[in-house]
Amino acid sequence: MNRLRRWYNQNTKNIWILVGVVAIIIIGIQLVNSFYKRENEELLNNTVEQNTDINSSYNNITIGDERSSLTGDKLSEGQKTEIGTIDQFISYCNEQDIESAYNLLTDECKEEMYPELQNFQNSYYDEVFAGAKKNVSVENWTSNIYKIEINEDFLSTGVYSKENTMQDYITVEKYEDEYKLNINGYIGRKEKNDEKEENNIKMTVKEVNSYMDYETYKIEITNNSENTILLDDGVDINAMYIEDTNDVKYSAYTHEINSAELRVSPRETKTISIKYYSRYISSKDINRLVFSRMVLDYDSYSQYTNKSAYTDYGEFRIEI
Repeated sequence: MNRLRRWYNQNTKNIWILVGVVAIIIIGIQLVNSFYKRENEELLNNTVEQNTDINSSYNNITIGDERSSLTGDKLSEGQKTEIGTIDQFISYCNEQDIESAYNLLTDECKEEMYPELQNFQNSYYDEVFAGAKKNVSVENWTSNIYKIEINEDFLSTGVYSKENTMQDYITVEKYEDEYKLNINGYIGRKEKNDEKEENNIKMTVKEVNSYMDYETYKIEITNNSENTILLDDGVDINAMYIEDTNDVKYSAYTHEINSAELRVSPRETKTISIKYYSRYISSKDINRLVFSRMVLDYDSYSQYTNKSAYTDYGEFRIEI
């Protein structure tokens, strides 16, 4: 004990200096933590207040996130207006006003997916809403495309399950002074008129319809040759494809096309739609459509028992 007391007396000044430094460091850390805690609370409160203000302007939806899940950009005033049309659509569905909801769809969406009101009711409304009110959360995915999550109204049912959540992508299009919607993952249509004529075959890409998971191309083919042609013999599933500016190829859904659709008789003009495995990416630029295994004389081809012995193939490439 005497030795400890003697050591303390000899080092009193240094000990109290060290105690003072440690105290200052502890107080400093507490002040910094307190400052950042206040900052975070203010930021959180501001975010909650902003989202509350936004959500209060809609009747049947809530904003899941005020920033785009892809770009991180905050919602613009124009995008908030677009979301208002989605809110109106959901309101009509919740109120079982199916016809009014249907009338909010673009003409292209109706043509591609729901040509009649009954189609919309059977394939969308009955599948998603089924006469019940739903809770819907909306957030911007990119530009005028919005991701929505649809859940049971657990306040009225008393039951909540994440397993029952349905997800959709809705695109908002402006026509003059009104907004219309593309729903169920349908992005929209681009009118085209790209054509090429080669070896007495003329091909025109008329339009492209984009969906979240694929694209469909409407193509008009005129066969001015003396032989029936077959656009693809189905041997190579990658032979029919579209290609982007980075030379990435996207194959056709060959299993959804039968051989008769791909046959074009002499002097015949035929319009076909072909679906391609091309998920929607706003920056992707498709610049070429290719039939790399075109049968130029189908009558001769059909005579072959061993189709691999047939060699009269052609390739048709059209820039789009």
